[in-house]
Amino acid sequence: MTTPTPRCPTCGSLLAHDPHSLLASGERLTPWMIHDLPRIAWIIEYRAAELTADERQIVRNATTRMLHALEDDSA
Repeated sequence: MTTPTPRCPTCGSLLAHDPHSLLASGERLTPWMIHDLPRIAWIIEYRAAELTADERQIVRNATTRMLHALEDDSA
C-alpha cells in the first residue's frame, strides 16, 4: 500500500514538499497572503448570517490558529 500524497488541509491541493508548511523553507509570506486578511474578515462580517455551522467552525479554527501563532512568536 502506498502512502497518499499530502494535501493542504484548507484547499485540498497536493503538497509536494513538507506537509507542515505551505511555503518552502526560508520563503516569506507573500504580500497578498497578508493583505487579503482584512478583506476576508470583512466578507465574514458582512456575510456571517449565511455561514453554515461547519463554515463557522472553520472560521473559528483558523482565527484561533492565527492568534496562537502570533502569541507563540518569540520575535
